[in-house]
Amino acid sequence: MRCALFTATLFLLSTTLCVAQKGFPEPGKIDKADLQMTDCDFDKGAEAVKLIDWGKVTYAYILRNLSGFGTVYERRVRIKVLKEKGLSKANVVIPYMSYSDYEEITKMEAWTYNLDDAGNVKTTKVSKSSIYKKSINAGISEMIIAFPEVKVGSVIEYAYTMERGPALHINDWNFQDNIPVKYSEYEVSIPSFLHFKVNPMVTDPMQTRSEEARGAGELNPSTGVRETTIKKFYSMQNLVALRDEPYMGSMNDYRQRIEFLLTQVEVYNNDIVDLQTSWTQVVEGLKKSEYFGQQLEKQLPRTIDLFEQWKAIPDPLARMKTVFQYVKEHMTWDDQETIVSYDGVEKAYAAKTGNSADINLLLINFLNQVKVKADPILFSTRKNGLVNTMYPGMDQFNMVMAHVAIGNRYYILDATDKSGSHLLIPEEVVNTNGFLVQGESGKWLEVLDDKNKYKIFSAVHAEIDMNGKMTGEVTVNSSGYSKKERCKAWAKNKDEFKKQYFMQGAVPISLEELEVNNVYADSLPLEQKAKFSSVLNRSGEYTYFPVNLFAGLDKNPFIAEKRVSDIEYGFLQDFILVGNYNIPDGYSFDALPENISLLMPDKSIVFNRFINASGNVLNVRMTLEFKNSYYPVADYPEFREYYKKLSAALDEQIIMKKK
Repeated sequence: MRCALFTATLFLLSTTLCVAQKGFPEPGKIDKADLQMTDCDFDKGAEAVKLIDWGKVTYAYILRNLSGFGTVYERRVRIKVLKEKGLSKANVVIPYMSYSDYEEITKMEAWTYNLDDAGNVKTTKVSKSSIYKKSINAGISEMIIAFPEVKVGSVIEYAYTMERGPALHINDWNFQDNIPVKYSEYEVSIPSFLHFKVNPMVTDPMQTRSEEARGAGELNPSTGVRETTIKKFYSMQNLVALRDEPYMGSMNDYRQRIEFLLTQVEVYNNDIVDLQTSWTQVVEGLKKSEYFGQQLEKQLPRTIDLFEQWKAIPDPLARMKTVFQYVKEHMTWDDQETIVSYDGVEKAYAAKTGNSADINLLLINFLNQVKVKADPILFSTRKNGLVNTMYPGMDQFNMVMAHVAIGNRYYILDATDKSGSHLLIPEEVVNTNGFLVQGESGKWLEVLDDKNKYKIFSAVHAEIDMNGKMTGEVTVNSSGYSKKERCKAWAKNKDEFKKQYFMQGAVPISLEELEVNNVYADSLPLEQKAKFSSVLNRSGEYTYFPVNLFAGLDKNPFIAEKRVSDIEYGFLQDFILVGNYNIPDGYSFDALPENISLLMPDKSIVFNRFINASGNVLNVRMTLEFKNSYYPVADYPEFREYYKKLSAALDEQIIMKKK
């Protein structure tokens, strides 16, 4: 192959760690003006700003483990800390694939810059003992940097070299980050025998330029000429931060970035090999893989009696539920999302812990062993980002789950989630697409659910005394995804559960009793019964009390005038709030809110409020239905205006006055 003619010259060039890039101060040196900066001039109020974000990719022979042709990736980042919140940017963690030494960070340097009391620049180089590696699992490790003397006003900088091999592909590059970026540049040196499709995903101006350089190696015997390398430079500047927004999907889908897809390689005699794979090839590779398909065939020790016990369950659905429950209870997830079982299901089963692939491939293995047909289904979760179905590749996915078809319906099972139910598609992937590894070619599957909703029913009975104190009882029934959310919160921290769901709102609430039922009953709503009290707001002879209680609707998350991302709830939603309020003799209700109906123009959100007073008793019923799980950003002005009216209607208080 022509690849074999690439020479050690490129290797030597690529291992020089971040020499001073044109127009940049050298690593370890800084302009005093950067330390005197107190705000970002193009994104006011930012907690920190990236002054420099520079990357470079070259191709070379990776000699450390005889892995052959690969890439050398250089990175340099310099960050100015502007506010207390920005101090978290000094917690630098660089993940890499350490399995079989596929990736290795070969060089690393870091510095902290400050101004001393006399106004002089003080540079502190991070010691080698403060830069260390941490193994996460058999496949992933992290390089961690502990920066010294970091405070508001500091600048931190780190630079490293990472070798990857064998490898031909080029990392994508994110120009934009969750803090503003003053200057970002990506330099790629591509040998002429590699053909890439380059896809800029940008809205702001991006500068590009190219240089052609002759290789310094041997002659190509098939052409009689030396290889050439095309250097391409991509840069952007003054990029405002991409900040997290309420009900945002994946930030990765909205970053300004550039993507690289290797499409062809020229080989001997100028023949061209097409590298664009198909989903059929992806399925074939997965089934043959030691870290995926082979794990589904593993015969685990000490499971024969267990399998025989499960096989004796006549109903396939009951059998599936039993196996699912067993794996959830037996295994503990290590919080690593992946489709690769690095250590294998046997080792994970023995240790009772593993990554998402270990656990869910084990589940699929067990289900098939007891004659419940199960197949792997691959997902990119909502937070991981969208999959480009036009470019087949396993690296787009971050989760594998079990797909089971019984009768006329299917189930998506994720045994990493101990609160998961077979009745609910996991919330991270519901109403998205999954790739089902089934048959020779696999297929894309829309995992939709318009029956199970995020549903809350709240019933309040309360009395208000003449001193403005409300006391009462509430029953909240949470169904579907609301139950799933609350069961997780209840299991994690019961005190925080009480604060989050019963002690927040328009008035301070004291919780006196709380009883929670049906946590483990899949087919029943989560029942929460509480006794509460609250001291209400008063002004002269008037007392005010809210009726929007215990449903989590007391805040408007959509107050920002502009938004860059779609609104992704993930599921449909239903809220029903009923209330019965008694006031003391000698008092009356003053100017009750009107009965109203609010509809989005497309009728995708419907709100109704009915209020009726009879003597000293007030009855309230409010219903809110979201008929869509997704609202595009193009409709945000309309959505925001509707939500403003909705919040005003929900928060309108009842006025009690003395006769």
